[in-house]
Amino acid sequence: MPAAGFWAIVLAPQMHFFRMRVPIFLICLILSLTSFNARAANARSGQVTHIILFWLKRPGNVDDQNVLLRGLRTLRRVRGVNDVRVGRPLLVDRPGLEQSFDLGVVVIFRDREALEKFERDPRRGGALDAMLQQLVRRYTVYNFANE
Repeated sequence: MPAAGFWAIVLAPQMHFFRMRVPIFLICLILSLTSFNARAANARSGQVTHIILFWLKRPGNVDDQNVLLRGLRTLRRVRGVNDVRVGRPLLVDRPGLEQSFDLGVVVIFRDREALEKFERDPRRGGALDAMLQQLVRRYTVYNFANE
């Protein structure tokens, strides 16, 4: 028997086993990723996104922007807040795009109840309102439920 024929006979069952393991592994991987994505979507469902755009009393004043940025970043410590993103407008040459604001914040709350509790909290109201009164001329709030 030639040497090549011997190894073909010895390795054939192992190669068949290996060829079967790869598709099984890929199927398991796809199912686990699908399950993970479904769990992630369910976790986001019910969250509330709270967006605020701020126009400062002194538009473009970097010191005022920095004070407000530092204050807004403290929202990360609020119970029921999952994420906070704060930033300045991204200036883009596109007609009709709102870019006149000085700062924006996006706060993701765990659910509607967490947002409502945050809005009713007198400690938050006093400290935040005092800072806003000094720096902010106007602000606009948008809320929506994540799906």
